[in-house]
Amino acid sequence: MDNRWIKGAVVFAALMLLSASMATAAGRGVTDDTIKLGLVLVKTGPVAALGLPNGQGMVDYMKYINDQGGINGRKVEILWEDDQFQAPKSVAAVKKLMTRDQVLTVITTGGTTQTIANLGNIKNYKITNIPNALAVEFYEPLNPYIFAMGATYEAQYHCIVDYIHDDLGIKDPRIGVVYTKKEYGKVGLEAIKDRAKKYDIPVVAELVLPTGAVDASSQVLALQQAEANIVITCDVLPPVISFIKTTQKYDYAPVIFGFNWATDDMIVKACGEGATNYIGVNFVGGWSDDSHGLNLVREIAAKYGSDPGLTSLYVNGVGVAWLFAEAMKRAGEDLNPDTLKEAMETLRDYDTGGVFPPVTYTQQSHAPSEKVKFFKADVPNKRLITITDWRSPKKM
Repeated sequence: MDNRWIKGAVVFAALMLLSASMATAAGRGVTDDTIKLGLVLVKTGPVAALGLPNGQGMVDYMKYINDQGGINGRKVEILWEDDQFQAPKSVAAVKKLMTRDQVLTVITTGGTTQTIANLGNIKNYKITNIPNALAVEFYEPLNPYIFAMGATYEAQYHCIVDYIHDDLGIKDPRIGVVYTKKEYGKVGLEAIKDRAKKYDIPVVAELVLPTGAVDASSQVLALQQAEANIVITCDVLPPVISFIKTTQKYDYAPVIFGFNWATDDMIVKACGEGATNYIGVNFVGGWSDDSHGLNLVREIAAKYGSDPGLTSLYVNGVGVAWLFAEAMKRAGEDLNPDTLKEAMETLRDYDTGGVFPPVTYTQQSHAPSEKVKFFKADVPNKRLITITDWRSPKKM
């Protein structure tokens, strides 16, 4: 065989190995000048109003990053797939993004059910992501590629009962709970009962309010009969709005509490004077907060023409994208699925200027902060205003 041919083949093979090595170093979804990310979140269907502001916050923040020069000189592109809040469509969308579009990662795979359905994909494709859900099983035990977003439902409701005991100032509190039979509603009910028992506060009513309810007359009448002067709701925004409007109808004015998915300016806009006694908790800052992070959020929304109906979800989206942008910066030039995960695990008390409480992830724990803020209705200005700093559940 001709030695020149052999030498040529060896040189060609070496070049191919070098090329493959360089491609690996560049990372999936990463070129010299671009970073391609995926996003799986509902855009159409009955709950589109929840996904649209959340995803738009992520997209707008990456536009802002691009206008600042990108991530280490690379511009970010987001491919947003609509799963219509259905697990099978979420799985199909994730597979498309990973195999056909070859994205670096999928920022979020959606809600609890969708993320559980994608656990295999998340592991196989090394998808560093922040689910749009608060289930404890996403980080206990440690899942190497899932990073939790905010205070669990249990932590939020423990904080609410702490507030009732320590801050509310009602001499003889009597709690009524209105909840949905969905997982977050049942978890909330048990957390409230457990915490109230520790304080010897009576829970005088436990009433189911379906998520699709447009009237809550039977629940309100039962609460009045039980003489509940505090109502804690364990449901999302639309049924809580329906409940508050029904309390007006029956001239019933308890203090009403809600968790993060029902703590949004929309509740005051929709209910007006009925929201006077409403207090909510959330693990994101309020739209009207005067902080560096929220000032930036409002500037970004104005710059890119977004007018989010659900402001808390837009803030949430910006916060999630902010964490990814910081991790990608820290990963440096060699950005790939492994270095992205490792960079996310270097965040220590990371400050987003009030969008989230300080964020810490480590190699041993991807658990969220347990901190929340409390918000009260400002009816004349049709908004919620912050009434506490960040708080965690008391140790008991």
